[in-house]
Amino acid sequence: MSKFIDFLEEQIGEIERGWIKDPSGKQLPFQIVKFSEGPLEETNAYCSLGLSNELLGEALEGEHVRQELVFASYNQFEEEAIPFILQNVVQMAIRSNTPFRRGDVIGPYGPMFGDSLMEAFYVTTPVYFPSQFRAYEINEEVIIELKWLIPITAKEADFIQQSGWGKFEDLLEEHEPDLIDAGRPCLIELYFESEHS
Repeated sequence: MSKFIDFLEEQIGEIERGWIKDPSGKQLPFQIVKFSEGPLEETNAYCSLGLSNELLGEALEGEHVRQELVFASYNQFEEEAIPFILQNVVQMAIRSNTPFRRGDVIGPYGPMFGDSLMEAFYVTTPVYFPSQFRAYEINEEVIIELKWLIPITAKEADFIQQSGWGKFEDLLEEHEPDLIDAGRPCLIELYFESEHS
């Protein structure tokens, strides 16, 4: 794990803080860490550490996946709930023994951050990060995948469920929203406004 941590810090800066206990004080089998930098200027990154100790997926289906989850926010976005929200997502993967895949939607579970419209996560490749950040190869047989959790609105989550994640990523390319900004407007509302203007 120490070499993996070195890899992460080479990509996005030093770890400045970690959480290994949940809000009730119970120690978890993994931690959430916050890095001093993020994928863009004036951003921070958070990452799970220890989820990759779990082999997720069904052996009978030939699917054994090790992965960690990453989240990014702006420096001025002081939101104390971030590590605990990420803890919940990691525990979902462990309980279900199911890795998150590109295009998955987690939630919606109600507003995540104060006045923000964001109520769910969209799972995708960490394209805002360096290309080598997508996976870490321990050896030829063991690879840790890194999946990016992007906060999305309930309407965006519904759109993905109804129209598919490919259509949603088409909208991302067309409108180029700031996916780190938890205060951004709903992409679906922008889409329908442009369709009817």
